[in-house]
Amino acid sequence: MLSSITQYFSASSMETFISNLRPKLSDSARILTPSDPDFIAANERWTDIDRKIPAVIVQPACENDIVKLVQAAHAAKVPFIPTTGGHSSWSTIHNGMVIDLSHFKDVAVDTNQHLVTVRGGVLMKELQIALGEKNQFTTVANGSTVGVIPYMIGGGISSYTPLIGYACENILSARIVVASGDIVVASEAENSDLLWAIRGAGQFFGLVTELVLRTHDPSLMGPDGVRQLGNIFFPPERASEVCSVLRDVVSANDHASAGHFMAMNDPSKGRILMVAAQYFGTGPELQATYQPVIDLDPLNHFHEPSTFEKHSDHLAWMCPKGEFKRFSQTGLASINPENFGRLVDLHRELLETLPGTERSVFTIEWHTKTPSDGPRKTKTSFGLKNIDTWLNILTWYTDPALHEKVLQFDKRAQEIMRSDTEENAFVSYTNTSRSDPIEHRYKDAAAVRKLKELKQIWDSEGCFTEEFL
Repeated sequence: MLSSITQYFSASSMETFISNLRPKLSDSARILTPSDPDFIAANERWTDIDRKIPAVIVQPACENDIVKLVQAAHAAKVPFIPTTGGHSSWSTIHNGMVIDLSHFKDVAVDTNQHLVTVRGGVLMKELQIALGEKNQFTTVANGSTVGVIPYMIGGGISSYTPLIGYACENILSARIVVASGDIVVASEAENSDLLWAIRGAGQFFGLVTELVLRTHDPSLMGPDGVRQLGNIFFPPERASEVCSVLRDVVSANDHASAGHFMAMNDPSKGRILMVAAQYFGTGPELQATYQPVIDLDPLNHFHEPSTFEKHSDHLAWMCPKGEFKRFSQTGLASINPENFGRLVDLHRELLETLPGTERSVFTIEWHTKTPSDGPRKTKTSFGLKNIDTWLNILTWYTDPALHEKVLQFDKRAQEIMRSDTEENAFVSYTNTSRSDPIEHRYKDAAAVRKLKELKQIWDSEGCFTEEFL
């Protein structure tokens, strides 16, 4: 719940609110105020940018605790936000309540029905491990500490999109605490319009406590049931050349693949380009598919098979909490080698002019198209299902005095990569932006109208957010 109440809520009113909470919650629920020893650790986030100090952090132990918290906050007009992995820039609040779901989590896998039920604050690595043990997989993010539910309900770009669609296309049902304080079940058989909204805009309609997701057999990835990971390194001056070849590999679309083309700084190699290719098939097939890139005489390269439970291990270095990180994702109409060359030059300028930004990474992320006769049949509110190429900007620095200067580099990167795109075709990913125009985040005007209608039904007062009001 975000409103002007945040800055005016008095300390005495909050003390009364907190004291009234305790008898309503289960014995295992925790209520942390700034005077508690565990408060600081509980308030840590993936980034310290705009990190606020809440009046109280509550860690519910069960779904009924969450219901009581939403009901109490709504009745007392206390602003609140939920958090799981703490990656979201919206998972922080001043002088309000954080509902921290990290102590309420569960994963239940039904291999026979190809289902997994995810509850509360389950993180991506925890889901990967649980499914890997049962020889199943589903769409997941690249960050081990990202919260599963918020990722899924915001769309869910994934390396597995070419095989099984976006994450939201694998949602079968949800349990949501809505503004009235009631638990509502959304499925194809019950509140189907709300399920449609949850698949792509779920953050704006309530607090989702549980998702049932479709799972898949690893055999979909290829004969070995594993992804092949290939890392190929090049000097930065070959950016446009490598990008031209990679564009042809990606657009061929005869094999399902995904990956990242990254401008980055390696502690041992210095500034480099890395093609981090993910291929679904055998090792020899990977070599054959990316042979045009490998033939460009890279600095070095390697590939190895990766099982599902290790999906995000190679990016664990991006996951620690703290310091100043910003991540944005911008949809691209195509891979433009000339623009990427300019982007690599901008990355060099960032590192040379702003010391402490060496861990920043500028990336083109791609996945080949999802078959239209498969997951595309699932009805979702996610308006970006036809976007296969993304600009990912990770800026990472240690000095808060650099906030505005670093933000300008982020904006310049987007301008470079959008230079061949009309403004009415701009795309911003809903999980990383809420400030860009809604037309950039939801490309279907009819879907936006429907979302606004549903918002009036389920959250007309903006209890959770004011989006779509």
